[in-house]
Amino acid sequence: MDDNKLIQHKSQLNNFLAETFRSHNIECNIEKDLIIFPLQHMTAYVRIFNRSSSAMAVILQLDIHLEIGLGKTIIESCAGMGVDEDTAIKDAWKNFLTNSFHTLLSAFFSKEFGNQVNNQQWIIDGRAYDVTISNVTTRGSHPDPLPLRWLGQLEETIKIQSLTEGTHWVRFYYAQSESELISGEILLDNEVWTGIEKFVRTFDFPTYKDFFSMRVFMVLKDHSDISRMAATMAWMVGEDDDTIEQQMMADGLSLSDAEKANTFIPLAFGRVFLKGITTAEFSDEAIITDETEKETTIKLSDEPIYTSAYQLAEKIMKEGCVNQEHFQNLFIQSAEFNAYNNALKDGAKAEDMNNARFGEPVIYMPHYQPAEKKEKATENIISEKTGKKKKKPSWKFWKK
Repeated sequence: MDDNKLIQHKSQLNNFLAETFRSHNIECNIEKDLIIFPLQHMTAYVRIFNRSSSAMAVILQLDIHLEIGLGKTIIESCAGMGVDEDTAIKDAWKNFLTNSFHTLLSAFFSKEFGNQVNNQQWIIDGRAYDVTISNVTTRGSHPDPLPLRWLGQLEETIKIQSLTEGTHWVRFYYAQSESELISGEILLDNEVWTGIEKFVRTFDFPTYKDFFSMRVFMVLKDHSDISRMAATMAWMVGEDDDTIEQQMMADGLSLSDAEKANTFIPLAFGRVFLKGITTAEFSDEAIITDETEKETTIKLSDEPIYTSAYQLAEKIMKEGCVNQEHFQNLFIQSAEFNAYNNALKDGAKAEDMNNARFGEPVIYMPHYQPAEKKEKATENIISEKTGKKKKKPSWKFWKK
């Protein structure tokens, strides 16, 4: 298959993926080869690769990319085989719909089709995750009924792992022939999960005289996902703070954490961007003020939302993201970036600004709670929200 045919098929597959979501009542549209989900602040697209090794059959690989957060993309790879390109594509697409589609649909778009998956709640490393698990899909001949003791072992193994904050996804594939293991692959966030791969192969898998394979796919959603918070802000640029924070709260954040995200994410992104073009220095301290003008000094390194946003910005600076404009939408909101930019406009020399030292940021945040008091604070904030009062603008300014 030549490159022109691959490009043609890619466009057709984007259309087909969009139509599949629309048939499940999910609003989306296509812009510049990207499928846009405006309500979820996500994008998707399809890539196709020719994996054929002979002229006797066509083997294609479809990669479905779903950007679930800024700089965070799930890639689901599905192979298809046939006597020609169309047959191979249909086979690959069938595998995607069977193995992965409803898991992604239920995890990120709609619970209306939850009967197609298994939804659970797990506690992993002290954090609560909403877990969406696909049905076990098989190929070949296998024992009937199919023993699933291994699936319980897989779940228990994942529950005792130490995962970073945010959403994760796990893909497991097992294949055997003549009662011998051929493949036992487990991926975490698109990468081989080396920490448990060998252990997983010791599970109590069923065996059979003929070839068969089993596949399961799961998404583990943590509401403290900085990439989702950043995506919400990037997509909603231009909206007022209240609207953005209300959206974050609808996604599962407390009012206090929504305010922190709305302030700390641009702060972190601006610093990472400036670090990339200067040798500027920044204070780890910040001063929080409330409606009574009371000041509290905090260490930003003690704030998980700030530190996670800083790490995410560093990752995007290094690896990029689907829409570079979204990254810009965040760092240009930084008061420190604006101060640097305005100084250049006022005639300051770039070489002099390269070694700028920024003082402690002073941030208006009426519902601030230290990170260690988060659980108790959430209870208080929920009761306070019943009598909603207009919030002051989230001014972000700096001590002179």
